[in-house]
Amino acid sequence: MDARLLSFNVLLEYEGANRWLKSIRNDYFIRLNPTKKTADRSIVLTNEVIKWQRLLDSIINDNLIKNKSKLKFPIRNILRLAIYELLIDDHNPPYAVVDSYVKLSKQIIGNYITGFINAILRKISISDKYLYKEKSPENIAVQLSYPDWIVDRWINQFGKKKAITLCEYFNNPHTIMIRRNELKIDHNSLIEKLKIEKIHIERYNDSKNFYFLNKGVRSLLNNKLFNNGFISIQDRAAGAVVELLDPKPGEVILDACTAPGTKAFYIAEKMEYNGKLIASDISKNRIDMCHKDNKRHNINWINWCIKNAEKDKFPLLNRALIDAPCSSTGTIGKNPEVRWKCNIDQIKQLKIKQLGILLNISKYIKPQGIICYSTCSLQREENWDVIDAFLKLNKKFKIDNLENSLPKKWFKKQNVMEIFPPRDKLIGMFAVRLKNVG
Repeated sequence: MDARLLSFNVLLEYEGANRWLKSIRNDYFIRLNPTKKTADRSIVLTNEVIKWQRLLDSIINDNLIKNKSKLKFPIRNILRLAIYELLIDDHNPPYAVVDSYVKLSKQIIGNYITGFINAILRKISISDKYLYKEKSPENIAVQLSYPDWIVDRWINQFGKKKAITLCEYFNNPHTIMIRRNELKIDHNSLIEKLKIEKIHIERYNDSKNFYFLNKGVRSLLNNKLFNNGFISIQDRAAGAVVELLDPKPGEVILDACTAPGTKAFYIAEKMEYNGKLIASDISKNRIDMCHKDNKRHNINWINWCIKNAEKDKFPLLNRALIDAPCSSTGTIGKNPEVRWKCNIDQIKQLKIKQLGILLNISKYIKPQGIICYSTCSLQREENWDVIDAFLKLNKKFKIDNLENSLPKKWFKKQNVMEIFPPRDKLIGMFAVRLKNVG
């Protein structure tokens, strides 16, 4: 199976399923075992078509004379893939792209559709009307391919110029980051051992343990250092949340919404495996995922458990991390479908849940104890609105200032961490330390 047919099938299933694109794609990879070249190309095509689908649909609709809403999805799916390759990608010449997708449409749908596909694609391929890449966007949401509500909120929140920069940044290729377990390996040894395997990393500024992965993603996942817990895939912004929590050896600490567990492992390292770390999640499947990764780290020290952080009871705690369930709009760069999966109503519901978790966990924090509340959302409703509501309802807690080595540019208001992706080259992250002063 070639990359185009594989991508077509993945996208077809994604359209009708309530699942993440990566999960569907991985199922196909396991079942079909495509070549590395085919798999890599399919990752690009599926990610990019989902990312650019609003712009692609706008172009499709612009070229349909009638029945725009009645265009069957398999046909729209072929057109999205083809137009992406024609206008945004530069992997193949236009004539080859048109020819390939005409043949693919014949194979998948039938002879009757080939004339239609050929006519639309040839018309688009010879027009410079759709070359938006070189222009300053007039309609930001359409031309940069985002829902209106996200763009409107980001313009309100950051201003138009920063909102455009944010949209453009998320549309660029995402760089994977790794974290070094400093208890297991030092910096120089890590560099040398990975270099032997042709895995190239570059240390992130202002960080001891975090690195950009510049080359060798597939090799990394099969590397002994990764498989034995010496390194983990984790964004610097996510790691900064743990550093803001500032876990200490000997303490009782809760990671309240732990899955997939990456922050819990970092907390454990900061505690030097001394004390008690409870890592809970409401989902059994997600806790099972944590157990699976625990085998890679080869530790039996973390107490993994299934608990509802909004309702269940916990022991008295020195510290708690609440990396709350959220819209994940700060991760759109690595998860392009997030922009289409979340909506205003979901954010309103998430806000209620986030506040509920904060209020419940706060009952179990010892005097002078700490909660670190965080999200990977850029939406004010899930961040400042939740914190403001919590502080009004719980007078025992105040925003706490921690003297730390994190970049000062991340802390602009009330000692609260707000990572802005284009500036910091990281996922978007909000985090605040709350201290029980009562």
